[in-house]
Amino acid sequence: MKLDEVDMNILRSLQLDARTKYSDIAAKCDVSVDTIIKRFKKLMRSGVVKRTTLLLDPRKLGKEVLSNMDIDVEPDGLESVLDFLSSQEGVLFSTHAMGKYDVIAITATNSMNEMNRLKEQIQSHPMVREVKTNIWVGRILLCPQNFEIENLLEAP
Repeated sequence: MKLDEVDMNILRSLQLDARTKYSDIAAKCDVSVDTIIKRFKKLMRSGVVKRTTLLLDPRKLGKEVLSNMDIDVEPDGLESVLDFLSSQEGVLFSTHAMGKYDVIAITATNSMNEMNRLKEQIQSHPMVREVKTNIWVGRILLCPQNFEIENLLEAP
């Protein structure tokens, strides 16, 4: 699908705040509200827009250390490692990747010590060969569709 300037303005506005009023977008684009509604529906039908959602900041929930862990896995251990990761407190998301590392996991922990313990726990899995960690220091934009929100909450 080719996007024009009106489509791009709709997308930019709703990316910043999915609650932006169609009338505000229409005024910015100098078109009618009806045009914005029709364009947005077309973007939805085409699959360019899947849904509207919230962005979470785990730091506001007490998770001070966010990181991605790049994990090298034995060739026949991928599913085992992904299953293991889904059960680990602090792992928000994990997925198979192509490249130097087989799995990427996004983590949120209360402290560096807790992150290091999680890394050691992952490293101890018999099918894991190596774990490299990158700590996020900038702006955090996490989409809840991809992350286990429950893992952001404190354990009972």
